[in-house]
Amino acid sequence: MRIGVLLAALMLACCGQGPSETAEPGVSDGDWLYHGRTRSEQRFSPLTQINTETVSNLKLAWYADLDTTRGQEATPIVVDGVMYMTSAWSKVHAFDVRTGELLWQFDPE
Repeated sequence: MRIGVLLAALMLACCGQGPSETAEPGVSDGDWLYHGRTRSEQRFSPLTQINTETVSNLKLAWYADLDTTRGQEATPIVVDGVMYMTSAWSKVHAFDVRTGELLWQFDPE
């Protein structure tokens, strides 16, 4: 349940901002706008902050408890420092990627 949010928060805690040569036009390095990051679903991150020398410094940045005990499986979308994710029963949550603060949530009931 929390693992998807935990992993995404951990990866995003090390993200920088700004376009790179490998990004699509209009997509900054720290954004993950599509299921596979780009329209071509390359699933490649151009970020270089995590490497063999820095990986041992990774730590949990934040986590979020969701209001369900059902299993969670989703690919978060990240735009301008906000992580959008779905959970069970098609609920949508928006988190600040730096602090983990819940910005809003929507329950379609």
